[in-house]
Amino acid sequence: MTQNSTSRDPTQVITRRAIGLLVDAFLITVLPVLTVLVVGHAAAVRECPDKLAPGRSCFVWRGNGAVVENRSIGWFLVVFALGYVLVFVVVQGRTGASPGMALLGVRVVNRRGGKPGFARSAVRAMAWVIDGISLLVPVALWAAWFTPGHRRVGDLLAGTFVVRHGTEASLAPGATSTISG
Repeated sequence: MTQNSTSRDPTQVITRRAIGLLVDAFLITVLPVLTVLVVGHAAAVRECPDKLAPGRSCFVWRGNGAVVENRSIGWFLVVFALGYVLVFVVVQGRTGASPGMALLGVRVVNRRGGKPGFARSAVRAMAWVIDGISLLVPVALWAAWFTPGHRRVGDLLAGTFVVRHGTEASLAPGATSTISG
């Protein structure tokens, strides 16, 4: 393993990671929302009515909303969970990148530079419970900025790194600089 001083750190991809996550979040949210609209027999509204029929709920955001059957909320959760597992465990475990990461040119690798596999991807996905606190305190962002290898808690637990696509390298424990091999 040699360090190449002319290349950049392959793990320094925080902006790409964040944008990729937004793309993935959009993807795994669209299908469940469409499911609610179809299964829930949605009726478009500008504001929630004072009285709702039994078994119906109303959701409005910025003057656009829908009245849906309550059972469709359960379908939303099921479809969302399936989409989450598909994108962040199955696809990422098999290919090394979620759709958003692939679009932004980054991938998840193990210490040897290979695909993370399903187990590591599952650990990374479950760690969003911790990293997801970033809605209140930016845990994942701080970890990615300040840890060796720019790793969020999920990466630390799973033993993975996020690198630029095309990086062919073995990442030693605590790698912080560009490594080529």
